[in-house]
Amino acid sequence: MIVVDTNVMVYLLTGSGPGEAAADLLMRDPEWAAPPILLSELRNVAAGLVRAGRIEPPDAVGICHDGEVILGDRIASVPSDEVLEVALERDLSAYDAEFVVLARQLGVPLVTGDRGILEAEPNLATAL
Repeated sequence: MIVVDTNVMVYLLTGSGPGEAAADLLMRDPEWAAPPILLSELRNVAAGLVRAGRIEPPDAVGICHDGEVILGDRIASVPSDEVLEVALERDLSAYDAEFVVLARQLGVPLVTGDRGILEAEPNLATAL
């Protein structure tokens, strides 16, 4: 099991950026976990793609549904006190800190495309 951030999920589901690397990662380790914020961020990205005319609304719904299927029952809440502590200690957004806290909580690596997380948590986070 690994924790993935929104960047990794977006790469996988849209084929953008290192989409192939994200697909390879899913094949190697299909048990992806994430905090609930990933689904909200994914919905926001999908809405933005529709607004930009890059995809149609049914495709946006499909992207969001696929993300939910991939995560399955591995969407896990994280405690606010720990999120805020990590955000303040590591100078991360609270959004990014949620992924860090979940990876710590589960004792698994965090795979990310976020340079800030990689710099703040070099022993926990790994680049896609």
